Amino acid sequence: MLSVKLVQDNLITRCLGREITYYPATDSTNDDLWSLFDRGTAVNGQVVVTDEQRRGKGRQGRSWFSAPGLGLTFSMLLRPQLPAERLGLVSLAAGVAVVDALVKQEVAAQLKWPNDVLVNQLKLGGILAESRVAGEEITVVLGIGLNVNEQLGDFPEELRSHVISVQMASGHPVQREILLAEILARLEALQDGGMNDIVLLWMDRCAHLEQAVTYHGPDGLVAGYFRGVNDAGLGLIEVGGETLMVAAGDLDYESDQTSTYR
Repeated sequence: MLSVKLVQDNLITRCLGREITYYPATDSTNDDLWSLFDRGTAVNGQVVVTDEQRRGKGRQGRSWFSAPGLGLTFSMLLRPQLPAERLGLVSLAAGVAVVDALVKQEVAAQLKWPNDVLVNQLKLGGILAESRVAGEEITVVLGIGLNVNEQLGDFPEELRSHVISVQMASGHPVQREILLAEILARLEALQDGGMNDIVLLWMDRCAHLEQAVTYHGPDGLVAGYFRGVNDAGLGLIEVGGETLMVAAGDLDYESDQTSTYR
């Protein structure tokens, strides 16, 4: 079982993770946190974490698999000081925080737009941000799922050619509580910095910057070059000399290049 006390003993944050709700098993930590919010009992920076998420949510209604007791699945409640049109920066900041925490575990992770965490083009984790706007008040529930101590046989057979875990990448098991505390600390530091450098930090950790990509969007398939993200977190894809700004969709790429980030 994941130890809330061990997480908080290693926290250096002011806000994030100071209130943690733990469920041994649940359907969705994002849904749980919204339920607490709707009841008026959730506080800014609150985290919901579980050892077993049965109906994890990915983007566009997809599911997220997590192996019971091996992965790290959690959600946090944020009140970002950003205009609604720039909320995409929250997911970018979460990606940067996750990659930086993984680097401390000797895992050379990178980011794939819009919300994937990769190692050697294999998926290690994902991020899902859900938001509500009431007047001038914006609330975000940010869900993060990471493969941590799984071995290949712990994944469903249909996923095994596409996934990796922290332990598989580093060669040793990792204490999930320490990893969670590191992610929260890094994300709070980025928030405290006003998100000013998020775009550059994210692009420095991007696995496919300036590379040929295939984008599957609402209007069909597009081939072009990924030029980065703008200050609203939208992806920039150059197609035939014009730049498309895209907010959602799927992106594929092929590369044997390594990250410029160290």
